[in-house]
Amino acid sequence: MTCAEMRASRILLGIVLLGLTAVGLGCGGGGNGAPSATATVTPTATPVPTTVAGAGLQSEITAASADTTGKVSAIFTLTDGGGVPLTATLSAAQSSQQARVRLTIAQLEQYAGGGELGNTFFRYINQINNTAPAYDSKGTLVLLDAASGTWQYTFGTMLPAGYDRSQTYTVGMQVDRTFAGQQVGVNPVFDFVPGGGAPTVWEDTTTAQCNQCHQPLIAHGNRREVRLCKLCHAESATDPKGQSIDFRHMIHKIHAGKELPSVVAGPPGSFYGIYSGFSMSYAIFSEKLDDGSVIGVGFPRNLEECLPCHSEGPTAAFHAEKPSTPACATCHDDVNPSLQTTAAGPPGTKHSPGGYADGQCSGCHAATQDKEFDISVPGAHVVPERSAQLQGLNVSITNVANHAAGQAPVISFMVTNNAGTPLRDLNGLSSLTFNYAGPTTDYTDVISAAAKGSSGLTGPDDAGVFQLATATPIPADATGTWSLGAEARRTVQLTSSVSATEAAPNPVVTFTVDDSMPLARRVEVANENCRRCHGEFSKDFSIHGGSRNNTQYCVFCHNPSASDAERRDRDPAAVAAGENNATINFRVMIHKIHRGEALEQQPYLVYGFGSGMPGYTIHDFGEVRFPGDLRLCATCHVDDSQLIPPYPNTALPTLRTKLDPANGNEIPADPPAVQPITSVCTACHDADAAMAHAATNTTAAGVEACPVCHAEGAAFAVSNVHAVGGSD
Repeated sequence: MTCAEMRASRILLGIVLLGLTAVGLGCGGGGNGAPSATATVTPTATPVPTTVAGAGLQSEITAASADTTGKVSAIFTLTDGGGVPLTATLSAAQSSQQARVRLTIAQLEQYAGGGELGNTFFRYINQINNTAPAYDSKGTLVLLDAASGTWQYTFGTMLPAGYDRSQTYTVGMQVDRTFAGQQVGVNPVFDFVPGGGAPTVWEDTTTAQCNQCHQPLIAHGNRREVRLCKLCHAESATDPKGQSIDFRHMIHKIHAGKELPSVVAGPPGSFYGIYSGFSMSYAIFSEKLDDGSVIGVGFPRNLEECLPCHSEGPTAAFHAEKPSTPACATCHDDVNPSLQTTAAGPPGTKHSPGGYADGQCSGCHAATQDKEFDISVPGAHVVPERSAQLQGLNVSITNVANHAAGQAPVISFMVTNNAGTPLRDLNGLSSLTFNYAGPTTDYTDVISAAAKGSSGLTGPDDAGVFQLATATPIPADATGTWSLGAEARRTVQLTSSVSATEAAPNPVVTFTVDDSMPLARRVEVANENCRRCHGEFSKDFSIHGGSRNNTQYCVFCHNPSASDAERRDRDPAAVAAGENNATINFRVMIHKIHRGEALEQQPYLVYGFGSGMPGYTIHDFGEVRFPGDLRLCATCHVDDSQLIPPYPNTALPTLRTKLDPANGNEIPADPPAVQPITSVCTACHDADAAMAHAATNTTAAGVEACPVCHAEGAAFAVSNVHAVGGSD
């Protein structure tokens, strides 16, 4: 249906504005031209249809207007997911047939940034309360058309006398409904110009971009739409302590979190938080502890990358085109490039040219770069591992010979750049290592073979193929299918002061060690799912020095028998205490890391690699803050691999070990193993009661009764207990 047809349809349905000038009977979120007058009509007192509404929630603001006296009105539809009308209420809903609606309105103001360049910026002025924004109160609801679920809300707040009718105003609405015990919500937003004309839509990022990680974005109980957030988190808005809650200021600082310079370089006790007048406490997003460590929000990829948040929306380019102190001196909160004193210090603090008006920033910090790492906005935010100067690094395994049980494999491989040109000398690589592991049903053995510097390395031949005769044989009792993978990296100097670690994607191939049918390792987590938050491994997010980037390769070492014992045993205190080692089984470790601060058993410590003395690093993952809903297993999993069945399939129990206080050796713990289903479920559900529940339902022989209740079709199937209600 065209916009004109939609407008005509609405007029035919009797959608009127009760004597107000009708504006914005358009599609989407904006007005559509000059105002048109409508007659004053009293709505028909039609009762709400008696059809019982089902699941879901839909609402759209279809029109908004403001007359010359400043009275504002908005028209909206309200139905369930199937289009059955719901009853709107301004107070808490009393049944599932009602939905609570709350509205606010803000003016979009374009203002001068000052200085010779004359750059201008946008900001919202909330018309309900600009410093402590809120929803409108004392407004009135009228049912316009019961059959379509069309309502009109007239604001109790009047626009100021003599307000500018040529400016864009934006109405936002929070709609909340509870159905079958689940709260759902939508946040329609509508832009209009009271005097007529096309509104300006200010949208530097989108909810869809936020939901790449947040899945779903939700705050203040049930607010879900970025454009609604911006109407209240206006430039002048503050928390009760006077801290800015301007959207761009607040969101940048929250996401910078543990990397905020003011906290990292500040004394113990430094923090960034927002004070809540409801809970009468701070929400802390970054804090420096007495031991000097910084906890809080950890951005899951390189913070320099702007595009994960600023590549969608009609004004997404503003992040580069309109740099300013309110936006830039948030991640860089120890810098004050402005003409006013800020928390960072007097004008010009850590800004060598001194203080300047916001309108001047683009004079130096341009929207396009002349070269990487210059002071343009994109140039200053280049991630070294994404530099265009990098040629690319790739390892391809062309053949595996001598791969029967008891034999030492001979690996044929090529190393190329992205253009396909083979490297004929491996000296420029920092490392090149092959790992072979098996069996693919669930890895228990992993063998490493370094290629660089190995006496078994020969080649390359004329085609650029090298051969590596490995030194360690496959175990003589090995059976089934094994996997072979590789990792390679090198350091590339990009400028006199900037270098990058260029890593090859980890190739993985399989081979059999006997005459059995080949069986590829099951895929439970997809790399592309990891990328939603973390970006591309080895470019946007680094693990183990940046050389490991394929989940199908990670599980070689992160297998059911592996632990952090080889690093924990270097800690004399851990040895003396006979500490339990942390399993690094992928399916346990990754669940626990992402559960993070919601874990009952704290802290969650894993000993990792460390250069020099003492040769280890202690990672506390118990303070990780997962940005999404942990019940949404498909965020990471593919092919319903989290369900029972297919899990546990051929998964093995996770071994438990501890350190022998006499000599630091790794010895069995009590119990010595945790069965497959229990190991995964109690990785997240780690409360004592949950652990006892799992143990009670596991026999002494290790048989788990979990499928009786949690298999698909059972009363408490995984898909049921992880079901999430809500509305997009």
